[in-house]
Amino acid sequence: MMNTLKTISFVPATLLCSALLFCGPAVAASMAAPVSGMPAINTSSPLYVVNVQKGVTPAQIKMGIQSGAEAENMNVVGSLDVQQGLQERGIKSSQPYVIYEVCNLVLGAKILKTTPEFGAFAPCKIVMYEQGGQLKLMTYLPTYALKYFPKNAESAKVANELDRQIITVMKQAAAGGL
Repeated sequence: MMNTLKTISFVPATLLCSALLFCGPAVAASMAAPVSGMPAINTSSPLYVVNVQKGVTPAQIKMGIQSGAEAENMNVVGSLDVQQGLQERGIKSSQPYVIYEVCNLVLGAKILKTTPEFGAFAPCKIVMYEQGGQLKLMTYLPTYALKYFPKNAESAKVANELDRQIITVMKQAAAGGL
């Protein structure tokens, strides 16, 4: 009976230690962005957010995303203007919110060949929204998405290149397409 009690009290302690190890407070770590002049990447977050330069309009951002994507051998394969959709349904919305879907088919095919589960995160998205009077751009980094799948050197290489391309497009769009 004594051994049983020791085992029972040991299991919760082990689970508690494991929970603190894996679920404890996250320490924000960062690494340099793969594009000069852009903010560092917070490696503990899937999101990468940048402020748009003052005076840049949503129309300029759209043009910047289109031209930036083209320069990076990417396509804008879709967009969803949430504000417009709400207004069409009679819901007042004064804040812009547009989801741009971008894709590099060559890189996409490479990563899907070795990690087909990555398709759940495709196509890549760049979201334009306003927060506190400031236009922002946000994306979900492909390198972060790969954390959920078995390590694969080729997929990691492709994801790093996708990160670089998306951040390059965001840099151009945040500057108004310049």
